[in-house]
Amino acid sequence: MTSKLALVALCLVTPSALAAQAEVDSAGVARDAWRQAVPLFRRQEYAAARDLVRRAYQAWPGQPVYVAGYAALSARLLDTAATLEALGLLADLGLSTDLAGSADFAALRDAPALRPVAKRLAVNAAPLAQSTVAVSLTEADFFPEGMSHDPKSGAWYVGSIRHRKVTRIRPGTAPEDVVREGQDGLWSVLGVRADPPSGTLWVTTAAIPQGAGYLPADSGRSGVYAFDLATGRFKARYLLPASAPGHLLGDLVVAANGDVYATDSRDPVIWRIRRGSDEAQEFLRHPLFRSLQGPALDPGGRTLYVADYSHGILAVDLNTRQVRALPVPPRTTVLGIDGLAWHEGALIGVQNGVTPARVVRLKLDPAGQRITAVTVLDRNHPQAPEPTIGTVWGNRYFYVANSQWEAYDDAGRLRAGVRLDPPRILELRLP
Repeated sequence: MTSKLALVALCLVTPSALAAQAEVDSAGVARDAWRQAVPLFRRQEYAAARDLVRRAYQAWPGQPVYVAGYAALSARLLDTAATLEALGLLADLGLSTDLAGSADFAALRDAPALRPVAKRLAVNAAPLAQSTVAVSLTEADFFPEGMSHDPKSGAWYVGSIRHRKVTRIRPGTAPEDVVREGQDGLWSVLGVRADPPSGTLWVTTAAIPQGAGYLPADSGRSGVYAFDLATGRFKARYLLPASAPGHLLGDLVVAANGDVYATDSRDPVIWRIRRGSDEAQEFLRHPLFRSLQGPALDPGGRTLYVADYSHGILAVDLNTRQVRALPVPPRTTVLGIDGLAWHEGALIGVQNGVTPARVVRLKLDPAGQRITAVTVLDRNHPQAPEPTIGTVWGNRYFYVANSQWEAYDDAGRLRAGVRLDPPRILELRLP
């Protein structure tokens, strides 16, 4: 490219696009340094590994994994000052790490200088249990992920990864399978959305090893199904076209106009199904998309908020398709959020990609373009060892408390010695 053409190309890039690219570049530098550090750590070349983790930590200081890794390597190198610096930032973020049980901190864990920060980390790890059990299922191996609620009937709908079905729970009645196991070719069910205006139950489905009857030949296949909300009768399916990385539609949301938006975690794309359409169309790709999770719409239907595990909360203007990473207050993190829901000028998120797992309320500014406060509502709940996705009903938030991803290995086999507890849905009163 000539210098003149390069100048023209640069002029066509908006400031928001430049900011987004800068964030992507920083994250890329951090991830590359981390990847190089891992084999060095395994070979116990701790000094060389720390140099690389320092690069990751400095390029992306809000990523808790890098902060904790830098602290651990500094402790192995007996660098008390650097260990304190990193652990202090982790504590500022409201997070914790296992000082007592980790061999990384063995040499320094009893050092007097670490005691104050150790107390702060312990406070961050202490359970904050403001929610209570709303309902339990009876199938221990149900393996729940997504859930939704129909305020007209008072019913919950919970999707099963293991049994490839959707169960409906009505107050005072036994759970019933409204969508049967593997019905109409259904794979594992991840996202679930009840849409009473259209009488439709929308679900995302993907062929993954954790689902019973998984066939390796189906790996990477995913789509959206529509069922009748009352009867579970099949209405439509929208399978995604084949792609090199494959697809994994994790969650979805239904707009007031009937359009459906679904997030692809494997091939990071937002897909849209227009009302009345017979196919899912690629709506948007963007450099900030890396590990897309739960979507939520503002009441006006203008902005789609998407949780990206790696890049935080993204705001998508549905008219212009511009994407913006929402700024957060200093010393806070919104990485590692799975489920996302809208509630009165805020977003409620299940943040299961940090330690400890927690439910947070993300207060937005009046324009919906900045997170002004991060409030922890539930943290390290004894009844919620693996929370995933939730739904808002009035001033209550219901969420899946104990999904079972950690109970199965990558081949879909139950890990040795694991005891499965029946799935629980917790109820949380919102402020």
